[in-house]
Amino acid sequence: MIEKFIYKFTLLLIFPIVFIYTIYQCIFVDKKYFLNRFGIILNIRNKNNLCIHCASLGEINGAKELIKEIAKENIILISTNTYSGMRRAKELFPELDVVYFPLDYKFCIFSWLKFSKVKNVIIYETEIWPNFYRIFASKERKLVLVNARINKDFHQNRIAKRIYSQALVNCDLIICKSEYEKKKFLSFDINEEILLVTSNLKYSYKPNNDSDRNPLGIKKYFLMASTHSPDEQYFRKAISELANKDVTTVIAPRHVKKSMKIYKYFQKQGTTPHLYTNLIKNRNISIKSGSIIIINKYGILSKFYNEAKFVYVGGGFSKRGIQNIIEPSSHGNILLVGPNIDNFYEEIESLVKIECATIIPRTQYAERDCNFHIERYNSIDDETLKKMGKVGKEYNLRFKNVLEKYIEILRSKKIIN
Repeated sequence: MIEKFIYKFTLLLIFPIVFIYTIYQCIFVDKKYFLNRFGIILNIRNKNNLCIHCASLGEINGAKELIKEIAKENIILISTNTYSGMRRAKELFPELDVVYFPLDYKFCIFSWLKFSKVKNVIIYETEIWPNFYRIFASKERKLVLVNARINKDFHQNRIAKRIYSQALVNCDLIICKSEYEKKKFLSFDINEEILLVTSNLKYSYKPNNDSDRNPLGIKKYFLMASTHSPDEQYFRKAISELANKDVTTVIAPRHVKKSMKIYKYFQKQGTTPHLYTNLIKNRNISIKSGSIIIINKYGILSKFYNEAKFVYVGGGFSKRGIQNIIEPSSHGNILLVGPNIDNFYEEIESLVKIECATIIPRTQYAERDCNFHIERYNSIDDETLKKMGKVGKEYNLRFKNVLEKYIEILRSKKIIN
């Protein structure tokens, strides 16, 4: 079929780039990157019967509770695509094997499966690798998608849609995080019998109000969580207005490597921000009200939710879409998000209905609109903000048993022990 030819040709075309990139990652980031992704060496210690794949850092965090629960009765191999995901997985689960997922070339996949010896694979959310799906299915093993969602843009590309459709038929089970996502999967001509719907697994997140305190000791700040370009640009004026009112802004970019770029951007605007790591190293640095603090370290964002005045969750002004809104909401924060809400469509719409979140519309006046909503939130007294946030937190608790539902389904389908 023409779609298979196009995919194979594309893989062949980009192979030199992929090869050079993996070599670079091996030399400068993690020596296991090349060896794992090409299926040469995995260095596995345990006899794993199950692989749980999480694309990167965000997915590792999102699947944390699921992995903990499954690991009670199963020996798990965790796979990921990125160094940040690798580092976080090892930090959370030092007793488990963690490897990089194979590249979608047949020789990489066959070798990786030979060394890993896993019987079943659970893919957290939806990352589709056509060759891996097809080869794994041919081995009479079970392939499952959990918390499944799919990008709405794939509906608009006929070739991509057919490639995805041919890959997804190899799944034994797809557990969608919402009815909204199930409808999108049905458009890929998938057998409806393998589609189930529960709730978003991220509702299993459990905030720890005692330990989740920011190490800087600051309070009542505006938190920009998991930002993507052009978030900082659109909120530039709002941040400046907040500074004039002695309200500090804390910015946590989705990718830590963007920290210095954001730092230099604000320097050009006439403001010198603080880098989180510098503040931790030198406790003598004074943090004045109205400052800008950039979090340039992974794994600590959750510690900044509790004392935040209100939170903007990033990504809504980019093609990527909004990031995890459930974590800050579970801490009792009221939220602002950009217009691209497809990743958390039902979840954010539910919070909007109970007045715990606001979606900033897509207009040509984005900077003005962002400033308007920040002014509106900042004008609300602290006690009212707390009450509004509590409503959202209580709404999230309605789904506190979502993890148990996933485990029950996976056991009934004999995916896990």
